[in-house]
Amino acid sequence: MKYLVHILAVLALLAGCSEKKSPLDADARDSGMRAAAALVAVDHTDTMAMERAVMDAKARQSTFALKRDSAAVRAFDEAFRSYLKEKDSQLYHSIFPESKK
Repeated sequence: MKYLVHILAVLALLAGCSEKKSPLDADARDSGMRAAAALVAVDHTDTMAMERAVMDAKARQSTFALKRDSAAVRAFDEAFRSYLKEKDSQLYHSIFPESKK
């Protein structure tokens, strides 16, 4: 679980702070929600499966980062966090502990 927190922290850092919209915004949001849904669906006691789901999410997000589209990366991250917070708030707060404030 420790690695999971570190990997997702990197996801958040890559999201950037850009306020502009991207032509890939809808695709990024959809991809972020699907990645979060896949993570929520995994048995939380199966740490290997959790790590695979996180790595898959990172791979999905990196497709937008490789295109140097920081707005799409941010959209992915926002959708990922939002879905996770709504569907599994306990997992969300364990991954993003700074959000408990």
